[in-house]
Amino acid sequence: MTVQVRLGTLLLDFISSLLIGLGVIAAFSPFALYWWIHADYNRYIWIIQGPYPYSNFGGGPFQMVLGLWLTGLAVLLLSAGGFLKWLMWRHFDAEFMLK
Repeated sequence: MTVQVRLGTLLLDFISSLLIGLGVIAAFSPFALYWWIHADYNRYIWIIQGPYPYSNFGGGPFQMVLGLWLTGLAVLLLSAGGFLKWLMWRHFDAEFMLK
């Protein structure tokens, strides 16, 4: 039984760490996207002359909506990962108190 508990704990720790890592990447992606678009004028012109999703990157409303979606995704992933970490530590505390 302890092997199953440890395997479940390892899996829970891996999933929560993965969610937190993806949340951090999603949190920094609006800044990276803004830098990628506006760092060079020639690249900016090349991007906004592209097909549909890229042609709207030049406008502020599209960038704002995309940034809000990415920020919401970051909050969701970070909160899910934090909740799983909290569950894992709560389980460790309960197991420690029972011994």
